[in-house]
Amino acid sequence: MDILGTERNFAGLGLADLVEARDLYHWHLTHQRNVVGTAVGLYYIRRTDPWPSRRSRRSAPAKPGTRKPPRTFQNSEIRDYSWPCVVVLVERWLEAQDFGTGPGQVPVEEKVPTTLYLPDGRTVPVCVVQVDPAEPVRDPVPAWVWPERVIGGGLPVITHSQEEEHVASVGTLVTDGHTVYALTARHVCGPAGTPVSTRLRRSEVQVGRASRHQLTRVPFESVYPDLVSHRAYLTLDAGLVEVDEVADWSSQTYGLPPAGPFADLSEHNLSTKLVNAELVAFGAASGYLRGRIAALLFRYRSIGGYDDITDFLIAPGPGQRGSQPGDSGTIWHLSQAADDGTVQLLPVALQWGGENLVGSTPGSFNFALASSLTNVLRLLDVSLVVDHNTQAQPFWGKTGHYTIASLACEHLKTSRLRTLMRNNLDRIGFQLSALGPDDIDAATSKLNQNPRFVPLADVPDLVWKNLPTQVLGGRDTSYRQGPEHPTHYADIDEPRPTDGKTLRQLCMADPALVTVEAWQEFYSSLGHTDPADRGLLPFRVWQFFDEMVAATAAGDVARFVCAAGLVSHYVGDASQPLHGSYLADGAPATPTTPAVGQGVHSAYESAMVDAYSAEILAGLQATLTHRGAEQGPILTGHDAAVAVVRLMDRTAKAIKPADLVAVFAQTQVGRTTQGPTVTKAVLATLWDHVGAATVKVMADGTRTLAAIWEAAFTQGRGVSTVPTANTKAVDPAVLQALYQDPDFVRSLDLDHIGAVLT
Repeated sequence: MDILGTERNFAGLGLADLVEARDLYHWHLTHQRNVVGTAVGLYYIRRTDPWPSRRSRRSAPAKPGTRKPPRTFQNSEIRDYSWPCVVVLVERWLEAQDFGTGPGQVPVEEKVPTTLYLPDGRTVPVCVVQVDPAEPVRDPVPAWVWPERVIGGGLPVITHSQEEEHVASVGTLVTDGHTVYALTARHVCGPAGTPVSTRLRRSEVQVGRASRHQLTRVPFESVYPDLVSHRAYLTLDAGLVEVDEVADWSSQTYGLPPAGPFADLSEHNLSTKLVNAELVAFGAASGYLRGRIAALLFRYRSIGGYDDITDFLIAPGPGQRGSQPGDSGTIWHLSQAADDGTVQLLPVALQWGGENLVGSTPGSFNFALASSLTNVLRLLDVSLVVDHNTQAQPFWGKTGHYTIASLACEHLKTSRLRTLMRNNLDRIGFQLSALGPDDIDAATSKLNQNPRFVPLADVPDLVWKNLPTQVLGGRDTSYRQGPEHPTHYADIDEPRPTDGKTLRQLCMADPALVTVEAWQEFYSSLGHTDPADRGLLPFRVWQFFDEMVAATAAGDVARFVCAAGLVSHYVGDASQPLHGSYLADGAPATPTTPAVGQGVHSAYESAMVDAYSAEILAGLQATLTHRGAEQGPILTGHDAAVAVVRLMDRTAKAIKPADLVAVFAQTQVGRTTQGPTVTKAVLATLWDHVGAATVKVMADGTRTLAAIWEAAFTQGRGVSTVPTANTKAVDPAVLQALYQDPDFVRSLDLDHIGAVLT
C-alpha cells in the first residue's frame, strides 16, 4: 500500500465531506447539458450486479467489452456496503466510447467524473443515475377525503387565486404558545390574510386564514453553518394557517397511527444513514404514501449563478407511482422500529413540491421534494401540537359497515353460498382478524394504488358519493348532491301533522304500505318534496335484491358478489338508529327552540364505534351464537324491503334516537367552543348508555344481511346455476369495472326508483 497515495477510504466520508466536494465541483457538474441535478447520499448498485465476495467489499468488475445497462433508480438499490458519494442525475447514459471528437460523439469535457478530489487528497466517488424529466402522471381517481367533523393532517384545504381553486394537504398542527396554526406549504396558503377553507360538514367553509409567518427560501449557510455550499439557497416553502376554531381540528394525521416526537435533525446528526430510510405519509391527492429517502440536499435548480437546494429527495415505495400535485403540505414520517417491537412514526419532513423523473424503464417515478421539519419548526419558532382531538378522528368510521359485512359471510346456512362469500370476503370487507379501525384505515387509505379497488362494503360512500369528474364511478350530479345520497337513509319516525302517525308505525302495522307511492304521499304530507328529503333506503335494498336474483339465475357470480357486497352497506345503514330518524344529527331548530345535539351522528356512528371496536367485535361474536329476531320469509324484493323496515324499527326501539341525542347533548353542556367537542369522556358516556344496545343492533343487521343474501341466492336457484367450481374469489378488476359503471344498480331517487323494481 502506498502510504503517500490518495486517500480512498470512502466509508470514512461524512456529510460535510460530500457537500464540500460537490461545492468544489459544482460549476463543472451543473453546467453540463446532460446533468439534471446533484445530491449527496449513498452509492446506487444495480440489482443485477453480483454481491461482493467476503474478501472484497466491492462488486466484481464488469468483463472487458461488456456494456452495463444505464443505472436508474428503478433498477438499482442501496446495499449495506454502499459507500458515501455525490449523486449526479443525468438525462442520457453515456459510456467512455461515447465521448470524443468524432461524428455523434459528446465532447470529452462533458464527461461526469467518477471521482472528485478534495484539496487535502481525499477522494469522493460520484454515482451517476440516469433520469428523464417527464410530465406528471395524475391519478385518475384522486384520494380526496373530506372531513365531516374535524380536520387533521393529510386532509385537503382549499385556497382560491385568480379565479382558480387550489387543493392541497394539511401537514400538522403547531403552536407558538398562544395561537394554534395548521402547518402546510407556503404556496398553498398564499399571502397573509388569504382565506383557507375545506369541505367540512358537507359544505365548503372557511377554517382559517394564512398567517404572516411564512418561509420561502433562506441562505444555505444560515441553516447549515458547518456545511459548505456557496451561492446557494435552502428551499423551505412553509406556511402557517391561523385556524378559526381549534375544536374543528385534530393533531392526528388521517390514515396513520399516532406519531411520536419529531426527528430532530441538524448538520451534526444529518448523515447518510438517513439515505434509504423508510417513510410514510398521507397526502390529500395521493392518499396513503410509502417512500424512502433517495438522497440528501438535492440541488434541483440553478438561476443566475445561485442554486436552490432542498433537504430531502423522496422516492416512492415499492408498487407506488409517487406523490402528485395536491400533496404539497404533507408531513412525511420516519418509520422506525421501537424497542418493544412496534413501529414508531417520527415526523421528519414537510413536502412542498415534486420532481417528475423516469428512468430507462417505462413508468412514472414522481419524487417528492421536502424540507426538514426541524428547520421549519425552528425558523417559524413553533412546536408541534400533540394529543388534540385525537379521539375525534377526522374521518367517518368504517368499522360498522365492514364488521356487519364480514360477519355476515360467516353466518350463512347454504353451503355453496357460504363458500362463495368466504372466498370473496377480502373483496367485500376484511378478515375478522383485521377489523380494528387502524387495520381498516391502513387498508382503505391505500386506495391510491393502481388499480384502486375499494372494498365493496364502502363503495357507496367512498366512490358513489363523488362527482364522476373527481372519482371514477362517482354518481353525484353536483357537490354532495345526487340520487345516491337519499338511498342511505329514510327518516321514517317523523310524525305526520294530521294525526301524529309516523311512516314506520304505518308500515309496521301494514307491510303493504312499503310501496313507492305510499311513501311519496307520506313525505308530501310532511312538506318534503325535494328528492334529497325523501329517503328510500328499503327500496334501495329491494333494487339490489332484484339484481342478486337476476345475477344468480344467469350464473353470473361476479355480478352477484358485487351486488351482495354493495347491499351490505345499506343494510348496515339500516341498523344504525340515526339513519332512520329525522333526528339524524340532533334535534333541528324550530321557530321557538334552538337545535340540540348537533354532531351526534358522527360522534356515535364513527368515533364511538371505532373507539370501542374491540369490545363491539367481541360482543358480536358472542351475541351471534344465539338466535336473534325471527325473520319473515323473503321471497321477493318487496319482502326484502319489508325486512329492512322491520330492522329499522327494532333498531329504533333498541336505541331511541331522541335518547341518544339527549345523552350527547348533555355531554356538551358548559363547553365554550363553537361546535361539538368529542373527547374520550364523551365517547365513554355514549358507550355506557348505548354500547350494549349497539352490539345488539349490529348483530341484528348481520343476521338480516345474511338472510337477504340467502333469499336472493335461493330465489335465483343458485344451487343449480352456480357450480362449486365457480365459487372462487372474483377478480377485483371485474368487480371494480362493475361498480364504476353508473348503469350497474343505478342510483335513483324515490320518484324514479319505482320503474326498476319488480
